[in-house]
Amino acid sequence: SKAVKTSSGYNLRDLFVGSEGTLGVVTRATIELAGRPEQIKGGRALFATLSAATAAVADVVQSGVDIAKIELIDAEAATISNAYTGADLPDQPMVFLEFHADHGIDEEIAFCRSIVETHASTRFEIADEGRMDDLWEARKDLALAVPAYDPDLQPVHPGDVTVPISEYGPLLRRIKSLAEEHDLLIPCFGHAGDGNVHQSILVDPDDEAEIERARAVDTAIVEWAIDAGGTATGEHGIGLRKRKYLVEEHGEETVDAMRAVKRALDPTDTLNPGKLFPETIEGGRVRGSDPADRE
Repeated sequence: SKAVKTSSGYNLRDLFVGSEGTLGVVTRATIELAGRPEQIKGGRALFATLSAATAAVADVVQSGVDIAKIELIDAEAATISNAYTGADLPDQPMVFLEFHADHGIDEEIAFCRSIVETHASTRFEIADEGRMDDLWEARKDLALAVPAYDPDLQPVHPGDVTVPISEYGPLLRRIKSLAEEHDLLIPCFGHAGDGNVHQSILVDPDDEAEIERARAVDTAIVEWAIDAGGTATGEHGIGLRKRKYLVEEHGEETVDAMRAVKRALDPTDTLNPGKLFPETIEGGRVRGSDPADRE
């Protein structure tokens, strides 16, 4: 339907989006373009502590200020970004902000600044659209910077847990507590406005004991997020590795309903078999996710 709204039938589009290829294959998509705002500006706020940064994020989001993007990187992630890009960022937590508006953008920025400054921000800087790429460089390159940081370290289970914004600060504190307790390097960054954290646990790939500690910490982080009313994955999807959390997050009855949808649309388990659920659908052509199990 091209109508602004409809309540006719099931919303199959939303059912397919995020189904990880288990319900069908998209062969054609119609995209609606959004209008470009008249004004775009970006900013960056630095903080002395991670707790101050996450508290500022929560207050900005809950204030209702009109903000297009709000991202966070911690001190470890800043160090890693410097090593990768050659930048000279302070090794301290920082929050990146982007504002879009057709009018009144400076008023929105001033309101946001007033909130941030109540959390002892050590610096707040704003750039217009022409300088924003330089301002955002540290955040944009982190997905590449983390695995390239140290040739002797590799990320184990890069995660993307997401929690209610009120639990964002406690989540980051829990991650850092686990990192200290288990002597692990866990740089964190993410889409803070959504309560999202991309946490990467860096380990020596030849140190089995360290790898086991990292796996245990990863499980502890995901379970903490679920217990806090969040999700095991805000973006990456369940795939294979997070199948064990599906029932924990949604409950057996809800997962049974998901299985029923899968059986109805793909009774032979042909579409991305073994993904999403802890087991393949009964009666399907695949017994397990291991290729050796396939008939």
